[in-house]
Amino acid sequence: MGIFDSDFDIEKYIQQRIPELDNLENRELFKVIVGNSTLELYNHVKEEYAALEKRVFDETPRAARLPDLITCVIPAEKYDVTDENLFPFFPEDLKKVKIDAQEMIYNVQKNKEFFLYTCMIQADFLELKKLLQTSRRFKGVIENEYGETPAEFIVKPNERYIKKIEELYHIAKLNYMPWRSQNTAYLFKLFDVYVVAIEDWDEQLEVKKVTIEFDEFSEKILYEPLPLWNIRPVMIKANAYPQPAVDRKYFEHYLYAKQFDETREYLLRRTDFIIRNIRRQAGDWYIICDSDAPGDWEFYEFAPAPNAKNYENPLLSNEQNKSFSRDMIEYFGQRIKTRTEMTRFLNSFKCSEYLSFVEAKVTIKPRTIETYSTEEFIDYEYRTGDRAQFLELAFRPKNEDFYLNRDLMSFLVTAVQHFFPEYQCVGKLV
Repeated sequence: MGIFDSDFDIEKYIQQRIPELDNLENRELFKVIVGNSTLELYNHVKEEYAALEKRVFDETPRAARLPDLITCVIPAEKYDVTDENLFPFFPEDLKKVKIDAQEMIYNVQKNKEFFLYTCMIQADFLELKKLLQTSRRFKGVIENEYGETPAEFIVKPNERYIKKIEELYHIAKLNYMPWRSQNTAYLFKLFDVYVVAIEDWDEQLEVKKVTIEFDEFSEKILYEPLPLWNIRPVMIKANAYPQPAVDRKYFEHYLYAKQFDETREYLLRRTDFIIRNIRRQAGDWYIICDSDAPGDWEFYEFAPAPNAKNYENPLLSNEQNKSFSRDMIEYFGQRIKTRTEMTRFLNSFKCSEYLSFVEAKVTIKPRTIETYSTEEFIDYEYRTGDRAQFLELAFRPKNEDFYLNRDLMSFLVTAVQHFFPEYQCVGKLV
């Protein structure tokens, strides 16, 4: 406990100490001296300390960094369209999907799989890994207005939402910002359901309902999941006329700070122009590109973290603790050379509340690999050949039954991987 911790209540502390004095006169004296003079002095010093801390933080150079990404998944029917903090990855996800019976029958007759819907399987990574390796088929029925017909189904990992994270990776490059690993564990639990075989069916009949026997996964299925993130696209119009740059081949576009919400962060999302530089100063944006015409700019707007109590599933993010040392490390470049530095880095993430880092060791071949790369879309073109050794990180879960443990561990291991290109980083639970 620090003397100026936000959870330290000095008045409560004084009240707890008073009964420890046996003499009534001493109690009164303690209450007057400590309860008045010392309390005033404490509050004054605390205010001065907070002001000094803020001044130091404000003067500390900060590296350009991607805004924190927050993700969550809820049942589509429970989404509040007035939510100003979390938004659907795809607005069309709010619409009900109607199954085209004729197209379904046509594809099945041609021995082609037909997409039905996306679901979320709230199971451990190793369980899902085993499921996918077995190419398993599930039994079920497709109902119409007159009855039901037996059918067979398969599931495949949904890659649609991962593509949005890949898009974010390219947006980071467009904005001249270093990449930060994203904690998107929920997205790796999303699966597309396909029908691969169906008995006699009149293609003129309408599909009313699809029921699948998911066996041991039956209690872990979330139907009609709605993935959310704290990003939404916005348009910003350049009010000032672009000015020629020094070389006269490019032009500087000026976007006023008042055009942006100061409580939110922004990234240039897309443009057809060649961007030479992006500079931010006191909330203003300066974009140098090859276009000399003013126009609208497409941005991604990042909302601040919402109240977690408004969502039935935990909010996941790549947020790290904000501190003076964190700012200095990012500005001058993060390096991990010791176990202490490794522990400090991993504990800086908010998701460390689910996992405790235990140790890291170099090994030739781990017995089992319990993690996966959350950034398969990144092409490390300068890393050639297989890495002969593994760096195995061990974590202890706070809740052994939490189905996202290995997915959160995969995120942390992927974040560490950037610092150790000579090893293949993997993780395990202990």
